[in-house]
Amino acid sequence: MKTLIILANIFLHNATFANGKFLPSSFKASFIKKEKSLLSGKLLESKGNLYYKYPGRIRLEEKGKKQSVFVSNPHKTYYYKPPIFDGPGELTISSTSNYPLTQFFDSLNSGLKNNDFFKVSKKQEQVFFSFTKKGKKELKISDATLSFKRKVQFQLLKAVKITLSSGKKLNFELKDVDVNKRLKNKLFTFKEPKNTRVSR
Repeated sequence: MKTLIILANIFLHNATFANGKFLPSSFKASFIKKEKSLLSGKLLESKGNLYYKYPGRIRLEEKGKKQSVFVSNPHKTYYYKPPIFDGPGELTISSTSNYPLTQFFDSLNSGLKNNDFFKVSKKQEQVFFSFTKKGKKELKISDATLSFKRKVQFQLLKAVKITLSSGKKLNFELKDVDVNKRLKNKLFTFKEPKNTRVSR
């Protein structure tokens, strides 16, 4: 019986790598984002909530002193910073939707396997992605790492590290990952509040 359980676990693990069942249709999580400042070289840290829905939809709500909302869908990208003191809030709207974190999650839809965009390898509870020439050109990502708690299942994802082709690094630590949530498309749009300066 114990042998059958071990074989079943091996099969499920291999299935995760072989098919498209790894990426959920949607998920939400709390995050800690760590990013090195290009000006000071200091490590900047922010906390917030992340929402993702396949394909191409993401929402990042940063809390604390540097509050902001970043929203991206297949048509537009929004970046909003609320007012400071009596000044207006700032909203930037772009027609592009090529945010690297969204593109990376989308690229996992076919499973954790080698493809035209990246090569995959695994060591214990970490999965490594080395991007091909095509992947670097189209996704603007050089390499990435996913880290998990105990085993490789999306709901056990605890960290996402991405190195962009430009050399910039994105580091997200995730908690409370809740998969296959019913997230409405309107969550991935943004309407400017009052007292907001809009730039396009």
